[in-house]
Amino acid sequence: MFRSWRIRCCFGSVSRSVLRYPSAGNLGNPILSFTSRRLFSHTRGNWDAHVDSVFVEKCPSPEFDTGCTYCRPEFPADKPVKTGTALNGTVPLIRRHLLVSSGHSEWPSRTEFERNSFQAKLRELERQGIRRDPDFNFMITSTALSPANPPEDQSWSLYMYPDGLYFPRIPYSKGEAFIKRFLIPSRSHEGEGVENEIDIFREESPIVAICAHTARDARCGIVGPMLQAEFEQVLGSKGLLYDPLTRQGIRITLVSHVGGHAYAGNIIYFRGDGSSIWYGLVNPEHVQGIVKETIEGGRIIRELYRGELTVKS
Repeated sequence: MFRSWRIRCCFGSVSRSVLRYPSAGNLGNPILSFTSRRLFSHTRGNWDAHVDSVFVEKCPSPEFDTGCTYCRPEFPADKPVKTGTALNGTVPLIRRHLLVSSGHSEWPSRTEFERNSFQAKLRELERQGIRRDPDFNFMITSTALSPANPPEDQSWSLYMYPDGLYFPRIPYSKGEAFIKRFLIPSRSHEGEGVENEIDIFREESPIVAICAHTARDARCGIVGPMLQAEFEQVLGSKGLLYDPLTRQGIRITLVSHVGGHAYAGNIIYFRGDGSSIWYGLVNPEHVQGIVKETIEGGRIIRELYRGELTVKS
């Protein structure tokens, strides 16, 4: 059974399509093959300037004042940010990035200690001796996006990049199989079949993720909500802000630690094709330029650019 819909916005079209929708009589016949080149082609993080990327040197100045466009965060005296430094190459090298919907932004300093979190499940497996593959780095980030199901459902909702997939419901009981299948290639055979038991959507909707992990470091905790408010104002003024009723527009979410608090504010723009652009040292005055150049124009701003995760064939 297939379901699909297409969202059209003034910046183009995005879509979310069901790749597998389980039914009582079809649990053993996955619609999507997970030996496909798209998903198991050893996608790599490319943290250098991608040959197809178009760069602009500087972030354009704001064209209007939302009321806090020129507000500047005040960081603790003992925790300054590294202004004036080269940002390119300051991101972790990863092959997969998972965004787990927690529905809140009050994460503990270490998300693996949050009860029933996806990260806690991974930590439990590691304590049992199930180790990560050293040549397949991945990152798991909590987001304030609401999960598809209530907590009593005992499941996780998450997005996976650069594969561009959305898993609305992964039961706690399937956590081990899911982790082995998608995050530990050397043991993926031990998780075979889990894709036949969960819903999988192709996710092509853009997301602006803003680090605001206060318990981990005050810097992102201070500037993150400021950037969220500015993005909401700017995208809203252009008619680009996500509307849950129409499912149109760009979603904005606060996320947990992504590395590099010294480069706060940190944002990641998931473009909708599986790739993502990482920016650092972002202040509210940069938001209009990011929307204009990167979100609307598809260009990367070099002075803010930390790196990008691209899809490799």
